[in-house]
Amino acid sequence: MTVLLFLATIVLFLTVDYFVQRSKKEALQPVRKPVPAFRFPDGIFFSKNHTWMNLFPSGKVQLGIDDFLMRMFEAPAITYLKKDGDAIRKGEPILRMFENEKELIVRSPIEGKIEMRNTELAKRPLTSETALFSEGWAYTIKPAQPKEIRNFLMADETKYWVKRELGRLRDFLAVTAPQGTPAMVILQDGGEPMPGVLTTLTADTVKKFEQQFLNEF
Repeated sequence: MTVLLFLATIVLFLTVDYFVQRSKKEALQPVRKPVPAFRFPDGIFFSKNHTWMNLFPSGKVQLGIDDFLMRMFEAPAITYLKKDGDAIRKGEPILRMFENEKELIVRSPIEGKIEMRNTELAKRPLTSETALFSEGWAYTIKPAQPKEIRNFLMADETKYWVKRELGRLRDFLAVTAPQGTPAMVILQDGGEPMPGVLTTLTADTVKKFEQQFLNEF
């Protein structure tokens, strides 16, 4: 009877120690805040350089960045590279996004003239909760060729394209992420990028991302 009581005590202590150690490991894991799903509002046109455009009956458009690009940082600041009244060419730099000494240059997917900047956008960092497709517009632009806008992506075709972009991104990160970087720091469940994924990379690698993902229209 004494032997059984002794063995039961050992088992009890081992069980308690197991749960204590597991709790400590879980406490060390980074807290992963749920990230909103990518948004594809009806009536919005998307360019393959990860900008969106909302076309108005007047022929003017509001332009901003999409969720895919927003998620490359956690809370990036925005700098305007164009002023009201400036003419812009397709492929010309119009925005600078930056955070923790990492930056991306966003280019115009269309040719036209800047009518107005959204000065509120540059006053505070963007987050994944920002209403990108309403309050998050960056410029109002008068396109040189308004009909060109209708050639960009919409609705389901945008979803399929972003799915392919996520595949390209996973391949890119597999090659360029620093050796030993935990996968959970880069990708969340389902394979989508964690906010701020580019801040884990070198400045040269971020520039390679810009060249591979932001220069197609």
